[in-house]
Amino acid sequence: MSALFANDSAAAEKLMEKMGLPSSSLKPWDACFYHHLKTHEALFREDLKEASLHADLALKFCDDTGVLFSKVLCQLGKAHVLHALGKGREAAEDLTETLKLARQIKSKKWEYFALMAEALFALDRGEEASCLAILRRTLAMRREEEYLVTFIDQPSAMARLCEKALEAGIEVEYVQELIRRRNLTTEKPPLHLENWPWPIKIYTLGRFELIKDGKPIRFSRKAQQKPLSLLKVLIALGGREVREDQIEDALWPEADGDSAHHSFEMTLHRLRKLICDEKAIQYREGRVTLYPEYSWVDVWAFEGITGRVDSKQREGMTETAVLLTQKAIEMYGGPFLAGEVEQSWMISIRERVRRKFLRNVSWLGHYWEESQRWERALECYERGLEVDELAEELYRRLIMCYQRLDRKAEALSVYNRCKKTLSSALGIEPSPETQALYQKILTENR
Repeated sequence: MSALFANDSAAAEKLMEKMGLPSSSLKPWDACFYHHLKTHEALFREDLKEASLHADLALKFCDDTGVLFSKVLCQLGKAHVLHALGKGREAAEDLTETLKLARQIKSKKWEYFALMAEALFALDRGEEASCLAILRRTLAMRREEEYLVTFIDQPSAMARLCEKALEAGIEVEYVQELIRRRNLTTEKPPLHLENWPWPIKIYTLGRFELIKDGKPIRFSRKAQQKPLSLLKVLIALGGREVREDQIEDALWPEADGDSAHHSFEMTLHRLRKLICDEKAIQYREGRVTLYPEYSWVDVWAFEGITGRVDSKQREGMTETAVLLTQKAIEMYGGPFLAGEVEQSWMISIRERVRRKFLRNVSWLGHYWEESQRWERALECYERGLEVDELAEELYRRLIMCYQRLDRKAEALSVYNRCKKTLSSALGIEPSPETQALYQKILTENR
């Protein structure tokens, strides 16, 4: 059971082989527990036919024992099997019986296991609100004892529950520990979740910071700068299957082929040593990949969220799009590798991400305007200008919002701020459109 909970299928298989097949001389409880183990092991492998066979045998021997504890154990296993088979009604009936028995023997632990199953079943039915309500109540029950067993055998199922809990901010530290101890991974890396317990986190928007196992890695020696430059180039070029020659052209443009290759190999070795995780960066057949399963990168997360915003807008799921847009805006800490001398390899991603940020600020601001929530629109546009003070369109939207609120003095102040900023930074005047808006306000004041 411990091997299964740790997501170690190889160890579990070896231990089951070592146990051997049950003999006819086994006592009912021993036979019951053997088949209970086989149920869990088969569920882990997603062999539903075998899981169903052993679940029925476990219940058969359980009836011979007359032990209520065993009944709870086996009934819950059967409920999980039925659910996996798509037999929702039967699974719900078995789960109801499990909860009843758990409360009958006054076992908070088994009540917890049953409620976790109930949360999973609700999630798979698409009842997300119900799932989250159950998780809030259930995860709080085990927080103090740091109990990390859930009797949800399929790692993918447990990972989905953990993902939902972290999205909603439910018992975050406890859930993070659960993920780490059980070595859980999702089908697709949940890049939108900064609070997933990533082994490595890399911040590039507005700053550069490298965090391993929750602690910042400090860079004190000049010799570490080249490995970090390699990491930055790798991220800027997409991080997946990046050709070695692209990296060499960015970091050693003057070096010949052999010299550049030697420098690349040494620098990659030092980078791996610096982050202490060989699995995070793979080099095969002249291509380098920073694996998203091990590394969370803020710029990739930002672009992933803005991509989801676009799809939700197309699907007409406006409320979801609003929530995702707010998350993306909060995540954007500033330009890609802000403060560093601009290099040719960073221009494309820096401009692309900046445009996405401003587009999302503009969309969300328009949404608040259409909802006549002017204060929210003002906050949104000001947030955009905090990051990019040269975005003239945002000044215009601010001025219009202040007009709507009949706060003309503040509207004029925004115009003057816009004029001063553009003149100081770019040596230009506001556009004719912005000047026309300013003149209109002056005319209205006469």
